[in-house]
Amino acid sequence: MPSKPSGVSTCLPVLVLVLALAAPARAEVPPRDDTASWESRVDSLVTRQLTAYRIPGATVAVVRDGRVVLARGYGDADAEHHTPVEAARTLFRVASIGKLFVWTAVMQLAEQGRLDLDADINTYLGDVRIPATYPQPITLAHLMAHTGGFEAHERLWAEGTPPDSLATYLKQRMPARVRPPGELSAYSDYGTSLAEHIVEQVSGQPFEQYLQANVLEPLGMKRTLFRRTVPPELATDVALGHALEHGSPRAQPLEQVVVASSGSMLTTATDLTRFMLAHLQGGQDEGHRILREDTVRRMHRQHFTHDPRLSGWAHGFMEFQLNGHRLIGHTGDAYLFHSLLVLMPERRMGLFVSYNGPGEKDAAQRARMELLRALPDHDNPDPPANVLTVTKDFAGRAARFEGGYQTTWRAYGTAEASLGWRQEIHVRDGGDGTLHIREPGNAPRRWTEVEPHLFRPAEDVSSPERVAFREDAQGHITHLFFQNRPTEAYERVPWYETSAFTHGLLAVCAALFALAVLGGVLYRSPATGWLAAIGLLHLLFLTGFTLLVRHHSELDYGDTPRLLEASRACALGATVLTPGALVWSARAWWKRSGTRALRLSLTGATLASLAFAAWLHHWHLLGLGS
Repeated sequence: MPSKPSGVSTCLPVLVLVLALAAPARAEVPPRDDTASWESRVDSLVTRQLTAYRIPGATVAVVRDGRVVLARGYGDADAEHHTPVEAARTLFRVASIGKLFVWTAVMQLAEQGRLDLDADINTYLGDVRIPATYPQPITLAHLMAHTGGFEAHERLWAEGTPPDSLATYLKQRMPARVRPPGELSAYSDYGTSLAEHIVEQVSGQPFEQYLQANVLEPLGMKRTLFRRTVPPELATDVALGHALEHGSPRAQPLEQVVVASSGSMLTTATDLTRFMLAHLQGGQDEGHRILREDTVRRMHRQHFTHDPRLSGWAHGFMEFQLNGHRLIGHTGDAYLFHSLLVLMPERRMGLFVSYNGPGEKDAAQRARMELLRALPDHDNPDPPANVLTVTKDFAGRAARFEGGYQTTWRAYGTAEASLGWRQEIHVRDGGDGTLHIREPGNAPRRWTEVEPHLFRPAEDVSSPERVAFREDAQGHITHLFFQNRPTEAYERVPWYETSAFTHGLLAVCAALFALAVLGGVLYRSPATGWLAAIGLLHLLFLTGFTLLVRHHSELDYGDTPRLLEASRACALGATVLTPGALVWSARAWWKRSGTRALRLSLTGATLASLAFAAWLHHWHLLGLGS
């Protein structure tokens, strides 16, 4: 498997996670002290998952009431050699779960008075400077809630070989500031990398060295590391990621990570039990303290939310609601590893799981949620009843909410900005006093307003799922937010940026470009040849663009920019030729050259090229000023 950029480590799988979290859980619950029964049930569940979902291996840990209830490995770390997973030995790539260690380090330095979470981060960044795009400075508090206002780039397409140092990465790959800080969440690997650099600047130590001395060693985490490369002495203990080839998992080389904090963490299930216990026990485990109790309370309480009726962010921890309880934690999603760490502070319980393969149709994302829903909850196994109250006269207001909504967790000023429509949420008036909301790849669902701008599923009055909308000062609906999805907001987009318009434009233009090529073959003339060249270049661009979108995970760091630039060159060439096509088209009508059908096809292809060039420029796909 080719190496990939880290920006994808927490990509679409988070959407699946939060939707699954919202579903009510009614798992059969063993007695609270029946550890053997609990272990047997986890064994049965995970073993079944590996077989049913074609996942080679998993590592699982559960802590409760200050002790490790379970730490166990399942299946193979390397399917080809049938190397078994061992909870205390096998290292798994847990991707963005490592961000929790970055934020723990930040809170340590804040606790010591060496960092101010509300100060301009430029105070601590040294020669890395964040531009003053907005009057409000970005703070560490913003970074911990992913509200720094950065665009998210390199989620699909790498911009080249990773820089050798963190400082170089921060300078060369700095994303644009696209909104004032503190307004909307947009998950940011870059923001966490800034925090990692700040820890290095303030402590005077490399990040891994600081973490080793102040978190890992005190907690006895001897098999946890943040490195882009694996030390030779540990290479045989690392679980390999597995892709499905012809229906069977096949081991792939460990993927490359751009910067440590974005997803390079390797650890064992046993090591992570110590980290979970420390956070569940006021900052200490077995007498070894990494944070004060008041710091832990500050870190775990809600810090940001898009709507006070929805879950949001603690200081670096995602907030979730499940089965009537508040959870905090983090997902970890690399291309071939899917992980989850969740804490229930009120019940002193924690879960960690990691799978070393996505399984069939990304089933590992469902698998981790099945395991989470199986957590024992003896005191309150069923979700509390929800009484559905419906606001009046909504039918007359439903049209205000209609439109396409696209995630803030995307690029705005690079070629990847053109892909926002791939994650578009469609909202329509259901005509029966409900809204129909359709997410990519799913059928529309009916939602009923239960409070002003707050909706719950119409078919399931007991569901804790909620969707909230925001309006501006003029009364226009501008944003959509999902419960249990703090990583992003959804912005209402104009018609010309919606998926419906994009699909229609691409389909019509592709058909007209193909006709232009066919016309150039059948009717040999300077005009048809000119139009055929334009059509061919645009079709070559569309081919390259499709390959970039559909097969991005199979492309290496070097392949992606080369293919992108080659596609852009084709589009730019076609755009440069378009004015000439206008001349040829006008001349054909003036002189009545060829048949009327031929003139119409030439004119259609010319107008399509003009419209397509405008679309390409809007989405930074021509390479002009992007």
